[in-house]
Amino acid sequence: MVIGNGEGESSAGRPIGAFPRPTARRVPRRLPPPPGTLTGNEAPPPLPDTPAAGEGALRRQLQTQAMRHEAELALLRREVLEARKAATLGELLGTTTHEFNNALTTILNYAKLGLRHRDAPTRDKALERILSAGTRAAKITASILGMARRGTTRMEPVQLETLIEESLVLLEREMSKYRVQVEREYSPVPQVSANPGQVQQVLLNLLVNARQAMPQGGRLIIRLSRDPAVGFVDLMVRDTGCGMAPDVMRRMFEPHFSTKSGPDETGKGGNGLGLSACREIVEAHQGRIRVESALGKGTAITIRLPLATAQKRADG
Repeated sequence: MVIGNGEGESSAGRPIGAFPRPTARRVPRRLPPPPGTLTGNEAPPPLPDTPAAGEGALRRQLQTQAMRHEAELALLRREVLEARKAATLGELLGTTTHEFNNALTTILNYAKLGLRHRDAPTRDKALERILSAGTRAAKITASILGMARRGTTRMEPVQLETLIEESLVLLEREMSKYRVQVEREYSPVPQVSANPGQVQQVLLNLLVNARQAMPQGGRLIIRLSRDPAVGFVDLMVRDTGCGMAPDVMRRMFEPHFSTKSGPDETGKGGNGLGLSACREIVEAHQGRIRVESALGKGTAITIRLPLATAQKRADG
């Protein structure tokens, strides 16, 4: 039996006793990680210096809340103005009711007189008094209804002289009772841009304050004027009453500040809201308010309101 070829090799051509050659293996090439990838040995990169996504949503939420609060505040201001107007109407109710009752009494008495006496002079006199009292009652009713209906906040062209006369109708008997002489100094002025209900509220406050400053009687001067160089109309209410000291003038527009101990016998004043409300209304009209006063010499309060044409140009 032949075991080899005589040269020390196996039949497979490999030396006897030698180790087999290692077989070559293909090792896959490892690619470097993409930039920014953490391998576990590096420190994490710093976070970008930009606001988080939640901050934008929070900012929008805060802006929405602020807008809602502003709308609620504007609504509350309108409600406060309406409440003050209702309070002013309530203060006038006793005076106007008594005045209206006087007119009705006059009408009834002269109607009876005309029926009792058939002669023409007596009947003519009775009819004239009935007509005068009826006209007076109609003016009172128109003034009250006009003020009650002016509940909007809309600005419109307003003739100040008309508002003044309507306000004086409501206070005529009161001025006469306290011996206050009303003097009108009206210069021809154009219409102003205003809310008639709010301006009438200011007028009533100023007129009542002026009357209360003259418990022993005096002169109440109402003046309308205009400087052609400016686009405003000035409405001044001046009294010859007790006047104000400088420390009172500094605080006169503060809410709830009052020199009165309470409402007077007509039920008016004493809560410290009148002049504060006046200033708010005038400033809301883009107007100004000026006060001049001296102890023992009286007080003059002037409100300046923009012309209707000037307001339209500013809005346009």
